Parts: sequence; structure tokens; C-alpha cells
Amino acid sequence: MPKLEIEKNNLRSGVLKGPVLFFIVCCLLFSAASASAFEAEVRYVIDGDTFILDNSKRVRIAGIDTPEIGRKGKADQYYAQEAKDLLSKLILGKRVRIDFAGKGIDRYKRIVGWVYVDDVFVNKYMISKGAAFFYFHEGNDSGRQKLLLQAQRKAYKGKKGFWPVVSKLKKFNMPWVGNKNSRRCFLPGDKYAKKISWRNRVNFSSLGEAFYDGYSPARHLNLWPLVK
Repeated sequence: MPKLEIEKNNLRSGVLKGPVLFFIVCCLLFSAASASAFEAEVRYVIDGDTFILDNSKRVRIAGIDTPEIGRKGKADQYYAQEAKDLLSKLILGKRVRIDFAGKGIDRYKRIVGWVYVDDVFVNKYMISKGAAFFYFHEGNDSGRQKLLLQAQRKAYKGKKGFWPVVSKLKKFNMPWVGNKNSRRCFLPGDKYAKKISWRNRVNFSSLGEAFYDGYSPARHLNLWPLVK
């Protein structure tokens, strides 16, 4: 075959490969996006941040934390039942869409996700009502996490939900120490606070200041009052 004809064939081949390759890439991206989201009906609500689907899978709502329901005879944390009731009214018996957050599965084998019912972003809704607080995770979508933090600032300022009571606690108004890496905060005398390097250490005049900056108290500190 003449050299000129070979060059023409190569050129035509290259032109064809472009659109085909683009189509394949788009299909792969679409498949990946589809694989990271699904819909299902909510069968049971465990508490303000966890529920069970009709296929028996448990879902942990990403980026939020709510007061704990008491188990095995233990008392509820303040506002735990209100948070559960609020979530139940919003999603129980309804079909929700779940987008996987981070790795999608936590160490307890629960699905972790961004949850939507109709046009409502459930994660943000719970925070905006003062029934949950923002809980940062490094692997989660930064845009959605910013939305949650903004909702928290408004709820705190507007004295929604649990904020009026919690903000009056003695520990809430004491100085706290934050870890820039984990976005968790501790009381100054806590053993974990002492392990924070000076580079990652940030001091807050109160827990309210820490919450405003997107930090949340370490779980072992048990800040929330109990309801007997």
C-alpha cells in the first residue's frame, strides 16, 4: 500500500478512536456513579442517625451524630427520642435514595451514605432542626460537609432543637482542645488531648467555638446529659 494511503488510514483510525474512547469512558463513569447510589424503602428507624431498609441492610447517615438511645436499661441521652421521632416522620415507610459516602461501609458493616427523600437532603435536615450535630470525616465529600457545617451554624445561632439546653452545660462553656487532623476536640486534661502535637493542636474558648469551626467532641467524653 502506498505510504500516502497508509497515513490516510491511520488518520481516519485516529478520528474514530477519539469518539469511541470518549463513549467508553463516559459509560464507565456512569456505571461507577450508578454503583455508588441506590434506592430502597425504610422499614425501621433505630435512632436519629441509623435506620434499617426493607432488605434488612442498616444505614448510618453520613456526617452527622445524634444523641444516643439508651440500650439494655441505660437512660437515653438528652434529645435522643426527639431525634428518632423526627427522622421517623421524615423517612419511615418511604423510599429513599442513598449515595455512598467515603468507603460506603463502616466497621460495623453498615452502609454509610448521603440520604435523600423526595427533595430533602436528610443529613442536612437533621442538623438544621438541631437534632444532630456535624461529624467530620476526612474521606467524605467536602461540598456536602460544608453544607452540613453551614446548617449547624444556623441551627446553633437560631437555638434550634437541643442547642439551647446543651449550650448551657458547664463542660460546653469550658476551654477545649482540638485536633486539626481528626476534627475531634477534647477537654484539656483528657489523655488524648495531651497526645496532640503542637502542629495539630488548636485551642477553643468553648465547645460552641469548636462546633462553629466543624469540630465535634470525642465520643468517650459523654457530654450529653441523660434523661431518666
